[in-house]
Amino acid sequence: MIGFPGVNAWAQQKRTVSPATLGPDRAPEKRGGWSKNGPSPGIFPGNTVWRPGNLTNVNPKGERGDTRSSGGRAGRLRGHIAESSAMPCSHAQVLANRANALKSTGPKTPEGKARSRANGLKHGLTGDGIVIPTEDAAELDLRFAALEAEMKPAGTMARQLVGRVALMTIRLDRAAEHEAKAISHKMRKARGEFDDARLAEMENYYSWIASEPATNARRLRMTPEGLKRLLQVMTDLRDELDHPDGHRWDWSRCEQFHHIIGLRRVDVPVSRPRALSDAMEGNFRNLSQSDGGDLDVNDRREWARVALLAVVDGELAKLRDLLDEFDHEGLELDREEAAHRVIFDPSPAAVLARKYEAASERSLYRALREFRDIQGSPTQIDEQESVAAESEAEMASSLPDVPDEIDEEPNVDLVEPRGSEPILEAIEESYPDRREGRKSRKNRPRPGR
Repeated sequence: MIGFPGVNAWAQQKRTVSPATLGPDRAPEKRGGWSKNGPSPGIFPGNTVWRPGNLTNVNPKGERGDTRSSGGRAGRLRGHIAESSAMPCSHAQVLANRANALKSTGPKTPEGKARSRANGLKHGLTGDGIVIPTEDAAELDLRFAALEAEMKPAGTMARQLVGRVALMTIRLDRAAEHEAKAISHKMRKARGEFDDARLAEMENYYSWIASEPATNARRLRMTPEGLKRLLQVMTDLRDELDHPDGHRWDWSRCEQFHHIIGLRRVDVPVSRPRALSDAMEGNFRNLSQSDGGDLDVNDRREWARVALLAVVDGELAKLRDLLDEFDHEGLELDREEAAHRVIFDPSPAAVLARKYEAASERSLYRALREFRDIQGSPTQIDEQESVAAESEAEMASSLPDVPDEIDEEPNVDLVEPRGSEPILEAIEESYPDRREGRKSRKNRPRPGR
């Protein structure tokens, strides 16, 4: 087996392998990986041989196989089929492909690029000014002018914040308009989608009735659409059983009938419809002697057909009774209320749009706070000053009146302080209660002593 010294050599060999670079005369050999000029450049590490439209493995014996197997007859057969279906690519075809690629390179003019930017526009709540439509751009200019005249920005940063406020208001208006139109669209289609959903549910249950007959037959009986479908199929089966030119009942019709009634044909013990179906074919082993045992073969087969016809009629009567007892008024009420249920859209796209709307609203309030910090609004300043003045007036009115002059002075003879004793004696003479209280506190027993 051939090996390569390194990854770079392998990469160089891999780059050279293509129909355009090899040409029709240097294509790799079909077997062994050798060309007339020596080792084929189509051999990759890992014993893989390149061919147009196919990658096969080369086992130690030189046999080709699929990449998922080590060879063998099946692998050689798959490799042969892939090789026979591969189409060579000529040099003229390569040139034609390159020429066609030059014809579809996208818009080149600024106008075309501007139009192509709006190809993926859904609601415009997540982009900057580049995704704003023409009508919104004009409305943005008008709103910025109106807000500038109202808010009177004093500097460049204040003007930027005013522009931000104008853009956020445009986005909020667009979000409200987008939500209103989406809800209107859903309300117009609500009844049709309600009916289509019920029909699709019924068709899904009926398509899987063979795999889970008990579950799907029960679910079909819970809707009028399912009951009508079962009635239609049951009526067709009855017509096959009671055909004017002779019955066309066989094991496939018997199995379909079992699925409709929620059973399987192979269930044990043997059901009554299966026993009668086998008797129609001449197999009476599942019937008792009382089931036409005294009749000959042909008469007993006819007896089984009539008995099976009675069983089918009984199931048809049950389905008709269920359809008559169904609450059609409640179903019609659900259909009328379908338009109101779509007002709130829980889809991921609608939830994301509401998040974008909330983010735009937060950005709007943030810009307003920053604008107020940089340049307060005159109206807000006046309101704050008036509130402060009212608070001061209320505080002044709640304080007690203080006289300008004191009529009586305390009986204290102030002397030149030579220590703390004359001052304490003067205070005790003026306030004798304090001295008595101090003595009583000295004589009061302390806790823990």
